[in-house]
This record gives sequence, C-alpha cells and structure tokens, in this order.
Amino acid sequence: MASFWDEFKDLFKTDSQREEEHKRELAAALEAEKEVTDKLAALDREYRDSLPEEPEIDLDKLFPESLGLEKVEHTPATDEELAARAQAGVDSEKTAERQELEHSFGVTEQKLDDRAREAQDELADNYRELGELYDELRRQAGNDAIARGVARSSILTSARQDLRDEQSRKEAQSRAAYDAEMSDIGSELESLRREQDAAFEQLDLKYAAELEERIARLKEERDETARRYAEYNNEVEEKEHEYAVKREEDIAEYLKDREKERLEREEKQREEEKKYGYTGEKQENYAKRYDIAFEFYSSLSPDIAADALAASPSMKYYLGNYYEKLMGALGASSSQTRYF
Repeated sequence: MASFWDEFKDLFKTDSQREEEHKRELAAALEAEKEVTDKLAALDREYRDSLPEEPEIDLDKLFPESLGLEKVEHTPATDEELAARAQAGVDSEKTAERQELEHSFGVTEQKLDDRAREAQDELADNYRELGELYDELRRQAGNDAIARGVARSSILTSARQDLRDEQSRKEAQSRAAYDAEMSDIGSELESLRREQDAAFEQLDLKYAAELEERIARLKEERDETARRYAEYNNEVEEKEHEYAVKREEDIAEYLKDREKERLEREEKQREEEKKYGYTGEKQENYAKRYDIAFEFYSSLSPDIAADALAASPSMKYYLGNYYEKLMGALGASSSQTRYF
C-alpha cells in the first residue's frame, strides 16, 4: 500500500509519467505471472489427464483401404513356347494317324504276302500231285504192258514219254498260273508302296500346314487373353483409384462431422457450465486455479491488478468461468483507474 507521501507525490506527476509508470508495473506483473501460469498449466494437464480418453477411431474398419479387388498376374507364353506346344500336339496326332496308315497298309501288304505264300504252296502242291499222278499212270502203263506181253516194246516207251510230256505241260501250266499270280501280287505291292509313300507325303504336308495354323491360332488366343487380362487389370486399377479418392473424401467428411459434433457438445457444455457452474472434479480443479490466480493478482497493486489480468494472454483460458469472478473481485478492491 502506497504511503501518504507517495500519494502526495503522485499528485504532481504528469499524465505521461503516470502512463509510463503504469506500463512498467504492468510489464513487471506479466513477467511475474509466468510462475503462476506454470502452476495453472500443471492443473490443466492434471484435469485433462483425468478425462476419459476419446475412443480411438478405426478408420480402416469404417472405411476399408480398398475394394478388395485383385489384379490378375498373367505372363503370356512366348512364341517359342507356343510353337513347342503346337508341335507337340501336331506330332501326337500325326503319329497316331501315321500309325493308322501303316496299320492299314500293313494289313493289305500282309494279305498280298499271304497270297504269295498260298500261290507258292499251291504250286508245290500241284507239282507234288502231278508227280504222284503221273508216277501212278506210268506204273499202270507198265503193268498193262506186262499183262499184254509187251513190257519191252516201243509202245510202252512211247506211252511213258507221252505221260512225261503231259506232266511237263501240266507243270508248265501250274508254273505259268503261279508266275501270273506273283506278277499281279508284285504289281499290287508296288502300287501299294507308291500309295503309301504318297499318303505319308500328304500326311507331312497336311500337318505342316496344321502346325502353322495352330501356331497362328495359339498366338491369337494368347494375345486375346493378354488383352482381356490387361483390360480387367485396368478396370481394377481405375475402380480402386476412384474408391481411394472417394474414401479420402468420406473420411474427411466423417472427421469434419465428428469435429462439428465435438464442438457443439463443448459449446453446449460451456453454456450449461456458464449457467449452472462447474461440477465434480472440474469444479475442484478450477477452484484451485482461481485460488492460485487470486493470491497472485491480489498481491499486486490494486490499480494494476485488473489491468494485468486483462492483459494476460492465457488467464482467460486457464480460469474459464472463474475469470469473470476474479476480474470482479479485483475490480471491487480497486477504483481501477484506466490510462489507456
């Protein structure tokens, strides 16, 4: 409290001097206020730590990171691989068809071989049968000559010669028939071999063309499949991109709405607290803040205390509803002369 002498000296100070002195005292008060601010900040942290934690928002659960679409991993076959695949198919079919041709020609060739063996057997049988027949005829001719007493006559000799000549003619006829049959068989075999060679050549040409067609067809199928997969993967990428953009927008809108709701709740709470006051732990915490602030500001000169409180950058935040109460208490204890 200023002494009478100090108050007397103040009567002779100019307005400028009083204003300058007021500024110095106000600056000193704000400097001293830092210690008080630290205490209030500690109480503020203590109060906020006691508040229940906001439930953590699982944004990935509310807004999945992707649609879950997956691209198709596809590696197109090379030209060499397609050629090998086509070659394997052609070789398999060609081998099967060649075996069928070989079997068919083999059956025909076997039939001709059988005819040749039959002709040989028939010729041998004819020779044997003719030999047996004419041996018997010659024996009978000899017996007949003996019976007639002409066993050594020229008649018997002539008869036997006739039989030999007839046997030779019959054997020649059989041989001619055999040679004709064998000639026919040989011609048919030669024709069969030419037909077989032509068929195999045609088979080679057929499957050479088939190979080219298959390779071209496989390449076309490969390119079409690659195009479809590429188109599908592009659609997946486009959809996922669109979803990602939309997801960011939805998350931003969701967080904006939550923040709006939070601010509305806090505003409603402030209005209720302004009307009805703090309660519970909050009231106890702010009451402690008020006591600390009141003790500090009431220790200041009455004509500076309210101005120091008004100039404080943080007291309004720390004291909340108690700010006006403290301002009223300080104003009540001072005439609070204003210089600016």
